[in-house]
Amino acid sequence: MRGRGGFMAAEAVVAATLLLLVIQAAWSVLAVQGAAAVRVVEGARVLDETRLVGHVLGLEVRPGLAGRDWSAIGGELRLRAFRGLGFACPNQPAGGWGVNVSGHRGTDSNKDSVLILTLDGAWQTTALARRSRGRNLNCPTAVGFTPQVWRLDPPVSDGVAGLYFERGSYRLSDGALRYRRGARWQPLTSAGLATDSTELSASGAGVGLGLGVRLHWKSRGGSAHRRAFVPSSHRWTVWGRR
Repeated sequence: MRGRGGFMAAEAVVAATLLLLVIQAAWSVLAVQGAAAVRVVEGARVLDETRLVGHVLGLEVRPGLAGRDWSAIGGELRLRAFRGLGFACPNQPAGGWGVNVSGHRGTDSNKDSVLILTLDGAWQTTALARRSRGRNLNCPTAVGFTPQVWRLDPPVSDGVAGLYFERGSYRLSDGALRYRRGARWQPLTSAGLATDSTELSASGAGVGLGLGVRLHWKSRGGSAHRRAFVPSSHRWTVWGRR
């Protein structure tokens, strides 16, 4: 009986050892799978937010002319942020400019100015002092367009078309892409940028001037081996109108 008891004790020790090895292996597999999942999630976040930065800056820079509509100074993009356009209607009201309007957002007389193309091909900038519905304008019917009457300061009598815009600035600061109209910088991305290796700058010269963008995303913890799988650095140039 003693021999049998000793054999059973040995079996128990072996079984316990094997169980511990299985548990350790399971934890190792879970750790590897967890690290892989974190890499996938972090890589997706970086990719999504990089695309967001590229989309926003592209929309803002491409319609404008470098040096006139936008400039990059000291890591800050300052620009006329175009939000829509209007085409002059055939009949014009007294004391205003009748236009057919479409844009990313509606016109706002509290913050918008208008860049107007006149009959002689020149451009003139004026403030949008007031806007109202163009109920009696004989504007062509078009999907996405709404007739409006704009009161401009100073008024423009021979306008053909107008681009309405707000003055704004973008910069990469405090770990995020931020936009300012007024006093406060609003974040547009999460605060995951390594600010000391990220910038907005002029690229090229003259009519070939573009906006150079360099992003470097911080890794949210983990080893160097894990960080190596995360696409953290991105660089490209956005070209404006030429």
